[in-house]
Amino acid sequence: MAKISLIKRIDATKHHGRTGAPLSGPEVTIPFGAIIEPVGSDRDTEKFRYLGELYSVARMTYLEATRTESESTSSAAQDTPLPAAEPSSGNPPDAQEPRLKFERLDAGAYPITRAKVPGGWLIACGATVTFYPDPKHAWDGASLE
Repeated sequence: MAKISLIKRIDATKHHGRTGAPLSGPEVTIPFGAIIEPVGSDRDTEKFRYLGELYSVARMTYLEATRTESESTSSAAQDTPLPAAEPSSGNPPDAQEPRLKFERLDAGAYPITRAKVPGGWLIACGATVTFYPDPKHAWDGASLE
Protein backbone atom coordinates (compact mmCIF):
# COMPACT_ATOMS: atom_id res chain seq x y z
CA MET A 1 0.00 0.00 0.00
CA ALA A 2 1.28 3.52 -0.81
CA LYS A 3 2.59 5.64 2.02
CA ILE A 4 2.30 9.42 2.05
CA SER A 5 4.08 12.04 4.14
CA LEU A 6 1.90 14.90 5.44
CA ILE A 7 3.00 18.39 4.42
CA LYS A 8 1.03 19.97 7.30
CA ARG A 9 -0.52 18.81 10.54
CA ILE A 10 -4.13 17.70 10.63
CA ASP A 11 -6.71 16.99 13.32
CA ALA A 12 -8.37 13.63 12.63
CA THR A 13 -11.04 11.41 14.17
CA LYS A 14 -9.79 8.10 15.54
CA HIS A 15 -11.77 4.95 14.71
CA HIS A 16 -12.30 1.72 16.65
CA GLY A 17 -9.72 -0.91 15.67
CA ARG A 18 -12.15 -3.78 14.98
CA THR A 19 -15.45 -2.13 14.04
CA GLY A 20 -14.08 0.92 12.24
CA ALA A 21 -16.67 3.12 13.98
CA PRO A 22 -15.57 6.66 14.85
CA LEU A 23 -14.69 7.09 18.51
CA SER A 24 -16.12 9.93 20.56
CA GLY A 25 -13.79 12.38 22.18
CA PRO A 26 -11.38 15.02 20.98
CA GLU A 27 -9.74 14.81 17.59
CA VAL A 28 -6.15 13.57 17.43
CA THR A 29 -3.43 15.79 15.97
CA ILE A 30 -1.39 14.01 13.30
CA PRO A 31 1.92 15.90 13.00
CA PHE A 32 3.58 17.43 9.97
CA GLY A 33 5.84 14.87 8.28
CA ALA A 34 3.86 11.89 9.60
CA ILE A 35 3.78 8.86 7.31
CA ILE A 36 0.21 7.71 6.64
CA GLU A 37 -1.33 4.90 4.58
CA PRO A 38 -4.51 5.80 2.66
CA VAL A 39 -7.39 3.37 3.26
CA GLY A 40 -10.17 4.88 1.14
CA SER A 41 -13.00 7.38 0.89
CA ASP A 42 -16.28 7.39 2.77
CA ARG A 43 -18.68 10.11 1.58
CA ASP A 44 -16.87 13.42 2.21
CA THR A 45 -14.07 11.96 4.35
CA GLU A 46 -10.83 10.14 3.70
CA LYS A 47 -9.69 7.24 5.88
CA PHE A 48 -6.05 6.46 6.57
CA ARG A 49 -3.81 4.58 8.98
CA TYR A 50 -1.24 6.29 11.14
CA LEU A 51 0.98 4.17 13.40
CA GLY A 52 -1.34 1.22 12.75
CA GLU A 53 -4.48 3.04 13.94
CA LEU A 54 -7.44 3.99 11.71
CA TYR A 55 -8.38 7.68 11.36
CA SER A 56 -10.60 9.84 9.17
CA VAL A 57 -10.57 13.49 8.19
CA ALA A 58 -12.55 15.79 5.88
CA ARG A 59 -11.55 15.26 2.25
CA MET A 60 -10.45 18.90 1.70
CA THR A 61 -8.22 18.80 4.79
CA TYR A 62 -6.73 15.49 3.60
CA LEU A 63 -6.06 16.83 0.10
CA GLU A 64 -4.39 19.99 1.46
CA ALA A 65 -2.16 17.92 3.77
CA THR A 66 -1.16 15.35 1.14
CA ARG A 67 -0.52 17.47 -1.94
CA THR A 68 2.35 16.27 -4.06
CA GLU A 69 5.65 18.15 -3.83
CA SER A 70 5.13 19.85 -7.20
CA GLU A 71 1.64 21.04 -6.19
CA SER A 72 2.84 22.37 -2.84
CA THR A 73 5.93 23.96 -4.37
CA SER A 74 3.94 25.92 -6.93
CA SER A 75 1.70 27.41 -4.26
CA ALA A 76 4.62 27.85 -1.86
CA ALA A 77 6.50 29.73 -4.55
CA GLN A 78 3.66 32.24 -4.64
CA ASP A 79 3.28 32.46 -0.85
CA THR A 80 6.87 32.25 0.41
CA PRO A 81 9.41 34.87 -0.61
CA LEU A 82 12.83 33.54 -1.56
CA PRO A 83 16.01 34.75 0.07
CA ALA A 84 17.40 37.65 -1.94
CA ALA A 85 20.12 36.71 -4.42
CA GLU A 86 21.68 40.16 -4.13
CA PRO A 87 21.35 42.75 -1.36
CA SER A 88 18.78 45.37 -2.20
CA SER A 89 19.99 48.87 -2.85
CA GLY A 90 17.09 50.25 -0.78
CA ASN A 91 18.78 49.41 2.56
CA PRO A 92 19.12 52.26 5.05
CA PRO A 93 22.66 53.70 5.13
CA ASP A 94 23.44 52.20 8.57
CA ALA A 95 22.21 48.69 7.66
CA GLN A 96 24.70 45.87 7.21
CA GLU A 97 24.74 43.88 3.99
CA PRO A 98 23.43 40.32 4.32
CA ARG A 99 26.23 37.95 5.24
CA LEU A 100 24.56 34.95 3.60
CA LYS A 101 24.47 35.41 -0.15
CA PHE A 102 22.01 33.07 -1.84
CA GLU A 103 22.14 32.28 -5.54
CA ARG A 104 19.20 30.90 -7.47
CA LEU A 105 19.53 27.46 -9.03
CA ASP A 106 17.86 26.61 -12.33
CA ALA A 107 15.48 23.96 -10.98
CA GLY A 108 12.52 24.33 -13.33
CA ALA A 109 9.34 24.90 -11.36
CA TYR A 110 11.12 24.61 -8.00
CA PRO A 111 12.28 27.84 -6.28
CA ILE A 112 15.68 26.61 -5.01
CA THR A 113 18.57 28.78 -3.82
CA ARG A 114 21.93 27.96 -2.23
CA ALA A 115 24.51 29.77 -0.13
CA LYS A 116 28.16 28.78 0.30
CA VAL A 117 28.86 28.01 3.98
CA PRO A 118 31.81 26.33 5.73
CA GLY A 119 31.81 22.63 4.81
CA GLY A 120 29.21 22.78 2.05
CA TRP A 121 26.02 24.48 0.91
CA LEU A 122 22.93 25.78 2.67
CA ILE A 123 20.01 24.95 0.32
CA ALA A 124 16.60 26.65 0.59
CA CYS A 125 13.38 25.65 -1.14
CA GLY A 126 10.54 27.87 0.02
CA ALA A 127 10.57 27.75 3.82
CA THR A 128 12.57 24.50 3.93
CA VAL A 129 16.33 24.69 4.47
CA THR A 130 18.87 21.86 4.45
CA PHE A 131 22.65 21.45 4.48
CA TYR A 132 24.53 19.69 1.67
CA PRO A 133 28.06 18.65 2.72
CA ASP A 134 30.62 19.63 0.06
CA PRO A 135 33.85 20.79 1.76
CA LYS A 136 35.50 21.80 -1.55
CA HIS A 137 32.33 23.48 -2.89
CA ALA A 138 32.66 21.42 -6.06
CA TRP A 139 28.92 21.06 -6.68
CA ASP A 140 27.87 23.28 -9.60
CA GLY A 141 24.16 23.18 -8.71
CA ALA A 142 23.22 20.64 -11.38
CA SER A 143 21.65 17.26 -10.71
CA LEU A 144 23.27 13.99 -11.75
CA GLU A 145 21.95 12.63 -15.03
